[in-house]
Amino acid sequence: MRRPKICLLFCGGTIGMVKNAKTGAMQPASNVSEIIQIFPEIQKYMQLDFKMIVNIDSSDMSPQIWTKLATAIHQLYDKYDGFVVAHGTDTMAYTASALSYALQNLSKPIVFTGSLIPLNEIGSDGRNNLTYACLTATQDIAEICIVIGNRIIRANRAKKYHESIVAVFHSPNFPYLGELGRPIMLNEWRKKRRKRALKFAPKFDSNISVLKIFPGFDPYIIENVLRRNAHGLILESFGPGNVPIQDNSLIPNIEKAIKAGIPVIIANQMEKGVTNLTAYQGGYQALKAGAISSRDMTIEATVTKLMWALGHTRKIPEIAKIMDTDLAGEIADPNFGKANQTA
Repeated sequence: MRRPKICLLFCGGTIGMVKNAKTGAMQPASNVSEIIQIFPEIQKYMQLDFKMIVNIDSSDMSPQIWTKLATAIHQLYDKYDGFVVAHGTDTMAYTASALSYALQNLSKPIVFTGSLIPLNEIGSDGRNNLTYACLTATQDIAEICIVIGNRIIRANRAKKYHESIVAVFHSPNFPYLGELGRPIMLNEWRKKRRKRALKFAPKFDSNISVLKIFPGFDPYIIENVLRRNAHGLILESFGPGNVPIQDNSLIPNIEKAIKAGIPVIIANQMEKGVTNLTAYQGGYQALKAGAISSRDMTIEATVTKLMWALGHTRKIPEIAKIMDTDLAGEIADPNFGKANQTA
């Protein structure tokens, strides 16, 4: 039986870090291949090739590196049965979400993984995470996912939960794609392998602002966004997308932004939330002013989707259509059923 061919793309993060002998601080290793080859036994089950993309702390991740990573996968796409991306956990949900837009219509899995403890330290979670991620890359899955521990999570639904080896990521608004156990369980709502024409569109415009609304928020802060010529604005608002409409009303400033050609996305601050701009007057007035709902997307999926949309058009009606369209499973399918909308 042919061993699956899997490509491991390395982007850095704790999984490839070592301690600095002088300072004791974690820093990227100088020879990543030696760290990854700590467990050569995995080669018995698959042909695993390595490719270095970058070796950085994930807080230094950027849209330029997203494009570099997406391009590398596109160039290698036909040579492998699946891909694994080793990446720091802090910005993993952003990178994985971004790639779900840059590489649409997949016919094979792209699996992100990382660790909280470096591979070469005792008690590292990296060994199991990397093993599980490689195993997931051989399964009947055809989408971008995150595997930390034994859970398989749709990438653009994932959020970093806390610094715990057993529960680093969770999926507030969508159920897990599967779990790695005995046996491996894959849920029916996952996207499955079949022949599809890959859509490769790795353009991002990161010139956006994200503002969190709070009691006492000065609406004129939005004017600073206009002055700095931002191309897009996301407002994390109250409840299902409510904004202040009394003395410190944001509505005139939202109208100014729209008139200046800057799309305004209304997101919400809830961990398990859905933006509904018709539920209350505050959201409805923002909708009438031209704001766009983030629906049930995570903030990571919303940020990267707006960057992706702006990378392809600056026309607000087209951006609104993109933001309201489910490109890669980031928005709830109304036919999925409310009973399944739990993680």
